Amino acid sequence: MLLLAGCTTAPDPEESKAVTSGSITIHPLFVQGDSGGVGTEVISRRPSADHSFRLEFSEDEVGGLGDSSRAASWGAAITSTLLTGQPLEGRYGFRITGAIDGPSAGALKTVGLLALERGEKLKPKVTMTGTINSTGTIGPVGGIPEKVKGAAEAKYTKVLIPLGQRNSPDEKGAQVDVVREGRQLGVDVVEVGDVYEAYRELTGKRLAVPDADGDPRLDDRSYDKVDAQVTAALGRYRAAVQDYGDVSAAVRSSLDSSGVPKQAKTAADQAADLRKQGLVAGAFVEAQQAAALMETVAAGAELLTPLQTQGLSGLNAIVDRATDTSATEAAFSSYLDSLGTYRPRSTSDVEGLVNAYAGAFDAYSLLDFASARIESAGKRLKSQSGDQLEATLTDFITAVLYLELAKAQIESAKAVFEVGRDNPGGKLATKVDLDQVGDFFRRGADANYAAFTTSGVVSEIADSRGLSTEVVVNGIANADIDVAIAAQQKAVQPALQKYIESGSDNGAYAAMAYGLNNYVRNQLLVEKYYNNAVLDRNFQITDIQFDGALGHATDLARDQLGAEIDGLRGRKAPPVIAVANYEAAGLTQDGSPLERFQALGGYEAGFVTARLLTYLGGWAGAKAS
Repeated sequence: MLLLAGCTTAPDPEESKAVTSGSITIHPLFVQGDSGGVGTEVISRRPSADHSFRLEFSEDEVGGLGDSSRAASWGAAITSTLLTGQPLEGRYGFRITGAIDGPSAGALKTVGLLALERGEKLKPKVTMTGTINSTGTIGPVGGIPEKVKGAAEAKYTKVLIPLGQRNSPDEKGAQVDVVREGRQLGVDVVEVGDVYEAYRELTGKRLAVPDADGDPRLDDRSYDKVDAQVTAALGRYRAAVQDYGDVSAAVRSSLDSSGVPKQAKTAADQAADLRKQGLVAGAFVEAQQAAALMETVAAGAELLTPLQTQGLSGLNAIVDRATDTSATEAAFSSYLDSLGTYRPRSTSDVEGLVNAYAGAFDAYSLLDFASARIESAGKRLKSQSGDQLEATLTDFITAVLYLELAKAQIESAKAVFEVGRDNPGGKLATKVDLDQVGDFFRRGADANYAAFTTSGVVSEIADSRGLSTEVVVNGIANADIDVAIAAQQKAVQPALQKYIESGSDNGAYAAMAYGLNNYVRNQLLVEKYYNNAVLDRNFQITDIQFDGALGHATDLARDQLGAEIDGLRGRKAPPVIAVANYEAAGLTQDGSPLERFQALGGYEAGFVTARLLTYLGGWAGAKAS
């Protein structure tokens, strides 16, 4: 039977599902200039002899399929695979007629692949526009009024649009009620929030929506283990608070303005609140955040003290200390070596190991990012004055904080490993190709990063301000640590790959960590920056354009994760870190715009991690090597 995310029935762990063969035709909407139209794309899938996961593109015009549309095709293939528990293999074909670019056909491609898998047909004269997210939610797009008109001219009777986009700007910037406009043109325009709703409209058939039986909770053994780590993390936080209080008031004042000490206190308070409610898994996430942030600011204050006591004459010593990362790199290498000696025996062991590797790789990437920024800002500080000097000094302090956060991140990765390992878990399936799983998520990460950098806010800012994509990404990286790490992991990937291929027994799990962690993070970047977050001149997120769409995406991601946790429990393989994601995200999903995006990312990270465990346990049809 078809295994949907969260279902508790599963095939035999040592069996593998066959890849469905066939093709299906979709009709994506597009905009050219001030008018819209309907294109044609044939999607096919067939088994691959070498069990690889490959996409092939065919076009009848030079550049017929742009980079953003290619990324959307990868996203559709990967998302449909994860949602249905299909084997992580197959040859997917996308044959395009005409020229189409942009990610707005991602949701339609996903529904097409789901219909192909289920052997069901798409209704004629019904189409849709919308991006696709990892849990199956549909993201906002542009050009909807023009697309509706184009569909009407092509005699289409129904157009599906993303939830919250009934009132959309046309090419001239005027707001258009596209439902009313469609009615006048003879087209039924319907808002949909996810592939489950879209599937019903496009096929007339029902796709089961995941539904958790109850609130995910830790078992008693895991509870005690996690609670001990909460105590340890809050102890680290209090020690760092004391260290911070020992530095001069002038230095503290400059760092207080960064907001980091306040963020650390908020996280500590939230950890205590969750703990009182018995939600120690969520408390663990917040306590680690509190400890890492407070250790960051305390160490940063100590490092920056010579600026206050000696002025700019003390800068050389600070830059020399900050750019000498040999001790941190040694600690990073030592930690990787320790992970390499661990022998995972169950799905719970893998959950701990993969998340530990992910945290370590994030620390290394952030270390590399911060070191380069410190060196650059340090050189500029020596030749600047006035307002220019003040701005560069702010950049320098930010880079120092990132550097210290990288060091604290290693300690947090160790704590994650301790709570994730050696818990009750399911037996690892012997026929799962671990390298194949890692490659699958790495490709997904690359597709999401390409979607982030080639469309949406990044391309709009680059075009409007006459900047390169790299400059815009670097600007956003100063405001969003996820962007900083995502960009830097692309840069340091060869070094990480060298470690993965160095002969470590756990190299395959390290590759999984790199792929899965970046897949989730880069997906969140798309959801933030494609067409939903509102940014100020300093690239700070100040508001949300489509509040209802974000709320729907968060609710579905929560249900997806809850259902997946229930499914793993039914197989006697209860996750721990996925539960931590669930509990922590519930705390912030109604908070500020940035917190709401973070909650969505937490739910999605937990869902994808839990889905990984179903593959490694052999419960989702992962193909044997």
